[in-house]
Amino acid sequence: MKSILGRSLGLGVKGNLEGNDIDITPKCADASITVGDEATNVRAITIQLKDANGDDIDYAEQVLITLYADAAKAAYVTTGGSTGIEIGTDGALLALVAKKVFLATSEADGDLDLTWTDTGTEAAYLALTLPNGRTIMSDALTNA
Repeated sequence: MKSILGRSLGLGVKGNLEGNDIDITPKCADASITVGDEATNVRAITIQLKDANGDDIDYAEQVLITLYADAAKAAYVTTGGSTGIEIGTDGALLALVAKKVFLATSEADGDLDLTWTDTGTEAAYLALTLPNGRTIMSDALTNA
């Protein structure tokens, strides 16, 4: 790309710094969260990270997961469930605040498999904060 004066702006057509392949546009722009039915106090949670076109991303991405007491994000969960959120078969999970705030890394195909365990009935909603700052809310994780 060139300025009106004909000077190079240093940006390639695809959002890369020209000549060095440094991507300056975040690819992860959306996500889907599927909350499974309760089975013996446990719910499976599947997260698929997506690009702006709605396609699954093709690299590992880091996201922030926060648990709220309501879908409006007006209050954090009180306890975070019996054992709270745990990693399943896909991705990695690090608790920043026990049972309430997590740093998660997807697998190379953009997916995360989690479980929510609560023997009680605490209201809980999972908020997924993407690298671009967008927040995606889950359905209720609350068990009966």
